[in-house]
Amino acid sequence: MTVAVVLREAVFKGLRDDLALPAVHAPATVTDRSELSREGRGGVPRENILQLLPHAVAPTKDQLAAYWRKVAKRALPLLDRRPLKLVRHTRGTIFYHKGPLPPIPNAVHQLHIAKREGGEGVRVWVDSLAGFLGLVEMDVVELHPWAATVDDIEHPDRLVFDLDPGAGIDWQFIVETAFKLRDLLQAEGLDSWPKLTGGKGLHLMVAIERRMTHDAARSYSKRMAQRLAATSPSRYTISSAPAQRNGRIYVDYLRNGRGNTAIGAYSPRAHPGFPIAAPVSWQQIEQGIKPDAFTISHPFRPAPIPVLSTASEQRRERKH
Repeated sequence: MTVAVVLREAVFKGLRDDLALPAVHAPATVTDRSELSREGRGGVPRENILQLLPHAVAPTKDQLAAYWRKVAKRALPLLDRRPLKLVRHTRGTIFYHKGPLPPIPNAVHQLHIAKREGGEGVRVWVDSLAGFLGLVEMDVVELHPWAATVDDIEHPDRLVFDLDPGAGIDWQFIVETAFKLRDLLQAEGLDSWPKLTGGKGLHLMVAIERRMTHDAARSYSKRMAQRLAATSPSRYTISSAPAQRNGRIYVDYLRNGRGNTAIGAYSPRAHPGFPIAAPVSWQQIEQGIKPDAFTISHPFRPAPIPVLSTASEQRRERKH
């Protein structure tokens, strides 16, 4: 059993009772305010809601199960054995989950972690199609994996750079920025591959050797984000403050860090149309593929992405 301290990603707190509640039907939509209760949202206890997603929508369980059966083989090399942060849809409410979990199927594994504030927490992880289907049984819609695996949760094996556009930023500038960041990383000896988020932005994924701590990985990612932002301060920011993001790309390095996450490759999104976070090739990015190009029902063939290898393996491959 792995025991460690959990540092949660910062979120907004203090949910208001006058916010709308999604309807019980799938896809969920925001409807009757009178359904709110002091105990929680639509019957979901407040202590289980890390962050409410009042405008999200969710596929049915049948749609999700059919989707995972179709993509599990491709998704597992990028998702398996990673502790997961979960977005769940239950009782008409869509939210980032925290605290006690619903019944966990046998195919969904558990990682017990000592929490900083005391007591023990549980993170789930999967390594099979049955595991994905078990998550569906648990009302899970989105999967947000750690940058480390359960084999060594204290040392990440990947970095994530989130290019998150503010108002007024078009997709072509995001594409140009992605190539600029790719070149900066290549100069550091690091290869990257792009991932559509299923939202409005783009992620660059970077394989690293398991030598850095999470704190060191975040510090390094911040330095790279600062280098990118310095090339055009009027167009880039590393600040998450809304006032700093209008007309800029927010280069979000905070996806890195112990317990911090980003949407997982192949995960569905709780967005209209149910797009997926799809790994793609640099050629597809150059050709103008859009961030919500693939959905759970749309026949898609994302570019084959190799399993994230270590930097030393990448160097050996380049020599050959």
